[in-house]
Amino acid sequence: MINAKVKIFYEDYAHTLENVVNEFLKTIDVRQIIKTEYSTCVAAGQYNTIRSHSAIIYYVEYEDIRDAKIDNVLEIK
Repeated sequence: MINAKVKIFYEDYAHTLENVVNEFLKTIDVRQIIKTEYSTCVAAGQYNTIRSHSAIIYYVEYEDIRDAKIDNVLEIK
């Protein structure tokens, strides 16, 4: 069975979020990614405006990809 994992990122600034996500992406293979999501929230307060940015990456462990490839080979034969 292949189980998905979720990595959630939350930052106050878009450029900071971009840097954090890029650092995480360096640690996994792009073939592990199932889905990505991004959102921005803006809240207007009495004295200031608050912005927050978040991203979610759904991915599978590298070992699960390797197991899936082996299963595919076994099914073909």
